[in-house]
Amino acid sequence: MTEEQEAPQPGLTDDARAAFAARLTRILGPSQTLTGPAAATYAPRGAPPSVVARPSNVEAARAAVSLAFEAGAAIAPWGSGSRQALGYPPERCDLVLSLERLTRVVAYDPADLTITVEAGMTHEALSTQLNANRQMLPLDPPLPARATIGGTLATAIGGLRGALYGEPRDLVLGARVIDVSGEMVRAGGAVVKNSTGYNMRRLYTGSLGAFGVITEASFKLAPMPETEETVIAACSTSQQVWEVVAHAAQLATRPAAIAAMLPSALPELARLGSYREGDALVSVRLPGEGAVVARARTALETTLRGVGAERLMTLDTAATAAFWASVNDFAALRAAPREALARVSTLPSETMPAHDLAFRLTSERGLTLHWLADLQAGTLWLRFSDHGATLPGDAFAAALRTTLAGVARRWPQVVLLACAPAYAVDIPVWGDAPETLSLMREIKRQFDPMRLLNPGRLAGRL
Repeated sequence: MTEEQEAPQPGLTDDARAAFAARLTRILGPSQTLTGPAAATYAPRGAPPSVVARPSNVEAARAAVSLAFEAGAAIAPWGSGSRQALGYPPERCDLVLSLERLTRVVAYDPADLTITVEAGMTHEALSTQLNANRQMLPLDPPLPARATIGGTLATAIGGLRGALYGEPRDLVLGARVIDVSGEMVRAGGAVVKNSTGYNMRRLYTGSLGAFGVITEASFKLAPMPETEETVIAACSTSQQVWEVVAHAAQLATRPAAIAAMLPSALPELARLGSYREGDALVSVRLPGEGAVVARARTALETTLRGVGAERLMTLDTAATAAFWASVNDFAALRAAPREALARVSTLPSETMPAHDLAFRLTSERGLTLHWLADLQAGTLWLRFSDHGATLPGDAFAAALRTTLAGVARRWPQVVLLACAPAYAVDIPVWGDAPETLSLMREIKRQFDPMRLLNPGRLAGRL
């Protein structure tokens, strides 16, 4: 796992940081700024800013960015902080621009299945707005009560229903973005047929704010299904898991999600009942019209008997929503001091072989592994731990590093999502340098020549 590195740029002196913080506070006012100990709680990857701007409207956010541009101050966009663990620590951080107060619904057309909201709105709050019309934005980031719309676009973390409904970059129709100089840029539109700025809105998605700060986004929505059921089964081998997936793909209703995990990954799963130690639990989420879902459930239960898997239970609509919320939270970007979370992206058919290799490497190195596999998208989350402190700190770091490197030799798309900073010093957080890194560098130079927007967070430490 190797990665080229962008040369870091010199930052502001302590006096210049203090002067910038004082000027920003004077212009925006104390009600929209934080300094001192209060600002230190906003510290992306342990990099405390000199000042935090908490604008109450987009114009105040633009003013903050414009002042930072004039001063040469580095800017870290912030939603709720629930996904700040992603990426490298910033090279420097003078201003945290928190969008937590930008929570308005700008426009909503239920008939057209479109909505425009400000970036600080949480997914839970958006769902509340849409429930009255039985509509949904089918993105399921971890911790939806905290996860913001802007954070979901900036990180491109959308949950387990992406194979059916689409990922964040597929569902966003347009966005309003503050560029590095404080000017407002529009990418795309607010209607489904609008294709203007198509590539631009995809560029901002997953960029961690390195090319601009998303303040507003428009989405295409989906109707809520009439009903949903989840069938949970126990499988004793990876081959058995894949046989269930293959048959589930032929059901009358396409599953919204198919996931596998160990019962110990979630406390809720450990209480399900009898299963063999080491079994993987495979969960199939079936949405649609009631009769169609019933036929799909019956067909799936027949399949389970045919491949030797044991059906544990079927969840109704209400229980399905609660269950999948808990499953999605497994991938929350947080880690205890002796813990790390990684993500492997591969073909769906390679998901379980990747798991098998990770499990073997982890066992050989004395680590504990919990895991979650998205068997439709080909995504595997690996949570490594040594909570018993059986390994010295440096040995834990070495075991983590060699395990990830071993997986990456066969599946190069390995990203370290969350880890104590001391354990990630020698680990390329984003895995192998992408083939497009030189293009990404040129885009960064065009959009942010002074490298003020979240410098050093992306691959290549852009």
